[in-house]
Formats: sequence, structure tokens, C-alpha cells
Amino acid sequence: MTRTNTPTRYAAVAGGICIAVLFFTLACGNDASTAAPSGEAPEPISVPQVPTPGGYAVTSAHYLATEAGLEILEAGGTAADAAFAVAAALSVVDPYLSSVLGGGTWALYFDATTGQVTSLDAVGPAGSLLDVDDYAARSLEFGAHQAVVPGAWDGWMLWLREYGRLDLGDVLAPAMRFAEDGFPVTPVMASRFQARRQNIETWPDTAATYLQDDGRIPEEGDTIRIPDMAQTFRELVAIYNDGLAGGRGAAVQAARDHFYRGPFAQAIVDFTGELGGYLTLEDFHGFEAQIVEPISIDYNGIEVFQNPPNSQGITQLLALNVLKDYDFSRFSVDSADAVHVQVEAIKLAFADRYHHVGDPDFVEVPVAELLSDEYAASQRQRISMDSVLEWPLENQLAADRLSAVVAMHPDDGNTTTFHVIDGEGNAAAVTTSLGYQLMVVGDTGIHLNNRMRMFSIDPNEPNFMEPGKRVRHTSNPYMALRDGQPYILGGNTGNDMQSQGQVQQFIAVVEFGATAQEAVERPRFESRAFPQGIPPYAVHNDLRFEDGFAGHVIRDLQARGHVIGEGVLAGSAAMLVVDHETGEIQAGADPRGDGTGVVR
Repeated sequence: MTRTNTPTRYAAVAGGICIAVLFFTLACGNDASTAAPSGEAPEPISVPQVPTPGGYAVTSAHYLATEAGLEILEAGGTAADAAFAVAAALSVVDPYLSSVLGGGTWALYFDATTGQVTSLDAVGPAGSLLDVDDYAARSLEFGAHQAVVPGAWDGWMLWLREYGRLDLGDVLAPAMRFAEDGFPVTPVMASRFQARRQNIETWPDTAATYLQDDGRIPEEGDTIRIPDMAQTFRELVAIYNDGLAGGRGAAVQAARDHFYRGPFAQAIVDFTGELGGYLTLEDFHGFEAQIVEPISIDYNGIEVFQNPPNSQGITQLLALNVLKDYDFSRFSVDSADAVHVQVEAIKLAFADRYHHVGDPDFVEVPVAELLSDEYAASQRQRISMDSVLEWPLENQLAADRLSAVVAMHPDDGNTTTFHVIDGEGNAAAVTTSLGYQLMVVGDTGIHLNNRMRMFSIDPNEPNFMEPGKRVRHTSNPYMALRDGQPYILGGNTGNDMQSQGQVQQFIAVVEFGATAQEAVERPRFESRAFPQGIPPYAVHNDLRFEDGFAGHVIRDLQARGHVIGEGVLAGSAAMLVVDHETGEIQAGADPRGDGTGVVR
């Protein structure tokens, strides 16, 4: 196993292979490393070791979640089992980012037996009681009225049935342990609790869950326990175990039904109904997650897979399709030329997202045409090295839609991304999300999403909200294959930054030879020259940078016409990269949070 914790460069080089494995939090000097079952974090260690073919890896946004995934792999679980364990653990230790119970998930799975990649669509629809006028009047308010049907639980159970090997109790054991025994509050977690202070203090069930005994918002060094969530997990495990008499498939179905057709659906419907929500029991009864065909492009011999609409995953593919004919050997990774062509391709991709992407059950999304080489070539011709594209950008395929340029409240998102490769070669790339709020449902420990807020209230847009419609979902991990085997698993959180960060990290690895860790650590740039992903769809027509870009590069970009904005929404990234000749794995986890990646 390889672990490192260094203050500036989180990479251990062994045998010429750079394997990034980290135990850290935001650049604040915190040593957050593998925690013992008690939740206490021991001192980090560094034991360089070159992984061998058949090795395995986990990278996630929290060291305890990574340990949960490793625990399951070492118990004989598949990448699907381990991914479920990671997601459940994150529901406990990163509760403001995601939930296997109340959130939504998009994921990709490579089955080593068949060599096929599939996409998991585990995102629920808007409630059937939705009233657009009523919602519009409350669109900028947090609350239960913003909840869609939670799709994540059904999706994870579907993966457990199709690709898993272990039983539900085994997979949920780490999460139940963390929830019952407690876990330490890191500096990153403390800052995020502070950012959600109003949610915590306003909603009684959330306050009961997270306020300390003396009424404080949790601070660094405090211990948090969530016994209600542990009890919900245990109830679902008990139902699963009772169903095993009819076989594993029957057990999975029993646990699915208990959530969507039993007491938890009732609890969520009652809770949201009391707070002006739109969900009904029939909405839960009619929902099922699906395993669907992914979408993909060929990037110069690398097959890049994404999640189909209603995910925004096509956005990354649109940008890469434009970029694949550029000769990046003429650029350096942080040069103005390299940044410029990526920014311009990203603008065109996000314009297409705005014009075309919605729920394909409600609107026609011309996926094949958008991802054709002919369309990519026509888009590439719109890019000049000496000038910039600005919104509004003409829609090449249909009548243009414009959005007003209006102010938007700040947002850092509630999303997490993680990736797993098991010793058999199966691979899971996952991005899962709550939206942006911290709302606990009664005494269930369930954290409720507010994904409705990403709908448009303009009936002329493909993402217009309607009862039973699925929101254009920002979650979109990607997976790239080379020679038919996993090469890159990646994701970046942060609403519109997701596809942008993924483009930047993919290009860094493929075109500039960066390691996985170098790619996720790199300072990011963010274009906002298109309608943002959250109504009222603000357009800023600017370009923002994290610290780390040279001043002469930014001045060069300004000279071409880029308007340089202040601040940046960088999100958090995670990546696994596999050497297709040796099978050796690189793990990258983001130093902007509590992330850790481990290769064994």
C-alpha cells in the first residue's frame, strides 16, 4: 500500500510510477488519515510500494469513505460493492454532499467479464403535485418544496444485484459503524457546517442531528454521531436478510420496496407535504432506477464514456470532441494557447447543454448529431486563437434560446465524486449529489435533496420543470478506455465546474502526461460565458482562475478579449489512471478537501 501526506505535492514515486495517495484536508495543516473504528485518525504513514497488475484502488472525498471501500474490496467485494460502501460512508461523514438515502446518483461501471461499460441513472423525477407558479414564487428559498424523488437508494440496490457479490449488511457495515461510534470533525467539515448554519439552526430535525449538546454548530475536534441514520440502515439490512430466503434477488427487491413502497417513502411524503412539497406516494411507487447505455466519443483512440441526458455528461464530450484535433504538442500545459482553446471549446459545449439538454422523455436531445465528428468540426471552426466567443452563442442546430443576465446567489454545491477499481479489473466511476442544503427528515437520518432548484421556470427551455420530469442533472463522472480496458476514471464537483474540471484534468493526463494526482491538484480555470446551471441562469461572460496561473498568461488571455473575473468555483476532483501496459494504477485525490486515494 502507498500513503503519503506532504504539504505541497501529494505524490509518492515508486519504481518510476507516480501513485498519489493522500490523507489531508484543505491547505490548513490538518493531518486527516486513516481512522480506526473508533473514528480517531492515527498518524499518517508513508510506505512506498509499486502496485502489481490485479491491484485495486479507491479514491474519494473523505479518508473514512476510502477506508470503507478498501475494507469491502479486501472482504472479496467487487467494485460495485465497494462503491456502494463508499457512498454509504460519505452519507455519514460528508452528509452535506450526498446521501444514498435521499440523493441522486449518476455512475459508470466497467464489467471486466463482458468488457462493457454501462451507466446508472438513479435520479428521481419532480413530484406529481408540482405547481410551477407556486414553485416560482419560492424558487430561491431552500426547503422541502425543492425535493425530487430520491433515486440513489434504488440505484445502489440495482448495482448490488447486477454487479455485487456481498450482502447488504456487509456493504453498509462501515457506514453503520461510523454513524454509531462517531467520527471526528475536520477543519473542512467545520467550515461546511458553518456555511450551512442557517439550515441547521432553522430546521428542528437537522438541529437535533447536528447541533452539539451545548447548542453549538460542530467545530474541529468535535465528534459526530448519527444514530438515526444507523438505525435506518439496520432496518433496511433486516428487511434484506429476511428476503434472503427467496434468494439474493428477492432480498434486494425487498430492501428496495421497503424504501420506496414502505415507511421511508411515507415519512418523506409526510415531511415534504407539511412543508409545501410536491411528492406523493405514487411518485415513489412508480420510480425505478435504470441501467442504461452510456454515450461516448473517440478521442484519438481513447474511448471516453459519459452518462446520457438527463445528465449534463454530454457537455464534457462535446468539448473534447472539438479539442481532439488540436496539436497540444505545440503548447505547454499552462500556456495561454492551451487555456484559450479549452475555454472556447467549453463555451460551445455549455451553450449546447443550455439549448438542447433536458429529460429525453420530455424533449428531443439530438445526441448523435451533437457528438458527430462533422458537428465537432463545424464548432472548431468557430474558435479563433486571437479573439473570444461571448454569450449569446448562436445555436447551430435549432432556433436560439436566450436567457436574461441576472444576479444569482452564491453556491458551492452539494456533490461528491469517487472511483473504484477492484482486483478483477471491474471499475466504478461515481458522482452523487444532494443539491445544496442540509435537511434531515424526522428521525430517519435521511438527508433530503433539493435538486428541483436546477430546473428552469422558462417553458421555452428544454430543462423547464414539469411534474414527473427529471431535472438536467449536473452529476456526470466519466470513464475512458484504452485498448478496451479502463484508462481514466474521473470526476469534478461544482455544478458547471464539473465538466470544465473534467476537461482540464483529462487534457492534462492525455496531452501533457500528468499523473492522476498532478491533474487533480492543478489550479483550475472557470468560464462563465454561458447561462449557469441554476436558475435564474446568470451569464457573466468572464473567465476566473485559481491561484497558480502565471501573470503573463492571464495578461495574454486578456489581450485576446477574455474578461477576467474574481473568485472561482473549483469544486473537488478525484481520478484513477491505469497504465495500459503494466496495469499499474495512479490515484489522485483533491487537496482542496478531506480526500484520500489509496492503491494496493
